[in-house]
Amino acid sequence: MKRFQLILLWIVGLLFLTGCKVQKEQQPMKSAAPYIETEEIVVRASENPSAVMAVATVPPTPEQTRTPTEAPTPEPTPLLQKYAAPDGVYTIAWISDPQHYSRLFPETYYAMTSFLRDHQDALHLAYIINTGDLVDTVDSASEWDVADQAQSMIDEIPNGVLAGNHDMGAPVGYETFCARFGEKRYRDKPWYGGSFENNRGHYDLITIGETQYLFVYMGFEPSGKAIKWAGGVFREYPDRIGVLCLHDYYTKQLTLSDDGKKWYSRVVQKTPNLYMVLCGHKYGAYCFPESFDDDGDGKDDRTVYQLLFNYQASLRDGGGGYLRLIQINEAAGTMHHLTYSPFLNDFNRFDDPNNREEYYPFDENNEEFTLPLPWKIEH
Repeated sequence: MKRFQLILLWIVGLLFLTGCKVQKEQQPMKSAAPYIETEEIVVRASENPSAVMAVATVPPTPEQTRTPTEAPTPEPTPLLQKYAAPDGVYTIAWISDPQHYSRLFPETYYAMTSFLRDHQDALHLAYIINTGDLVDTVDSASEWDVADQAQSMIDEIPNGVLAGNHDMGAPVGYETFCARFGEKRYRDKPWYGGSFENNRGHYDLITIGETQYLFVYMGFEPSGKAIKWAGGVFREYPDRIGVLCLHDYYTKQLTLSDDGKKWYSRVVQKTPNLYMVLCGHKYGAYCFPESFDDDGDGKDDRTVYQLLFNYQASLRDGGGGYLRLIQINEAAGTMHHLTYSPFLNDFNRFDDPNNREEYYPFDENNEEFTLPLPWKIEH
């Protein structure tokens, strides 16, 4: 009997221990690490041209049971309020050194000129300037095709082009530029005034608002004859506001280049109706005002704005598609310079510290600024 009681106690104890083990195995195991919240990654507008700011979410791992929150929809930027010209204000657009777009980023070039075409009314767009290097490789037919197609989008808007050093170098010289962008392309345009050697140089006559303009263009490495021709055009139209459009005028050190010195001494100093010089070629965005005493009475009679604009070396996207929009307000007597990329949907590239990776630093104060008109408005 005593032996039977001992066996019964052993069985009860065994059942108790087994039950404890089963209960322990059914308890939820604690996670080795706390729950990790869904991470948010901010994507800059420069990485996602279609949005000013986008938010992407990293999906949770399988052991994470929460559902990530839906990414918010970015608010559209009211761009029209900034680049649109109010009544009485008109815009002169400026493209410079699009060569890398023609070679590597054609959609950027197309976005620039299609924007100008499609927003002509909103901008009160009166004229478009291109200061050269339409292509990067002078004997590349595909690059010339891109430049040709991009520029064709604005063929019906008053505009002018010139040849940069990449547009006329060896082995073909000016041959392809003149075939694509020679006098034949422009001679029937109502604004086209005349040509020097099949559009190596040319001039346009534009009346905007209360002002009659004369835009004189000359390509890279002008001969003495070419510079003399340009000076003669300014003298032929002394009552028009003169603008000289060049490719090469400044060096990388922002001193006058060899050709710049020739233009300065033979034309800029001696032309009383010349008020602006526009150039590209070197990298940067700068404005250098200089005053001249044209009649020798010891008082300055004229201010010339010498402007360099070229973004091709900023970051690694060929320049980002930035345009210079010059908004002229005759009533206020001002010209407002605005830098905008239709491709990136962005104003003033260097106001963002993340865009300071360029090889040649720019001063963001030269991206947007207002100047007094250097000429008088005749009413």
